Amino acid sequence: MNENVIAIVGTGVGLVLLALLIAAIVWLAWWMLEPINRAAGSLQAPTRFMLIDFVSLMVLLQIGLAICGQALSANDAGDLAARMYWVLIAVVALLVVVLWSASVSVVSRAGILRPLRRVLVTVVLVPGTLATMIGLPTLLGLVALGIAGRYRPEPEIDWMQKQLLWLALGTLGVVAGVFIMRRLSFWSLSGSTHAASLDSAKAI
Repeated sequence: MNENVIAIVGTGVGLVLLALLIAAIVWLAWWMLEPINRAAGSLQAPTRFMLIDFVSLMVLLQIGLAICGQALSANDAGDLAARMYWVLIAVVALLVVVLWSASVSVVSRAGILRPLRRVLVTVVLVPGTLATMIGLPTLLGLVALGIAGRYRPEPEIDWMQKQLLWLALGTLGVVAGVFIMRRLSFWSLSGSTHAASLDSAKAI
């Protein structure tokens, strides 16, 4: 009976921690792009496509294709691997187009018309925010497992202990990137209609 109670309590605590983690990740993503989201919600300009937006799409597709290219080696060049490769290409291309469309909609509604700033948001800030939402919890989890492995050695996580320093440095780098992307969010709105109204948020 006691074991059942402990299992139920443990499951409940785990679900609560998971919910808190998801909430923290969502808030962090919102915080990084807060200036742009605030401007977009205030201005509500119509979506408009510019030539530079299609350049951004090509850049995103090239990055996606480069990542997919690493998934197929010369030793995996069989028919099944080739088919899976093309499926992966199709999925990545679809995700890139969806991400790009959402980014163009955001920069348009925020009134960001300068080419360099539109590219920054589309190619760096939005994909970077998505990568942070995935990468930061992953790195934190690996660091926690690496630290736990020092007190309770297990063969499965031995490599995490050996790479603990690099994992910790990577985590700090991602955290620094979060603050950099927030500052870049403000910069992307420089010269726009709502730049002055966002000055109070810069101190946060």
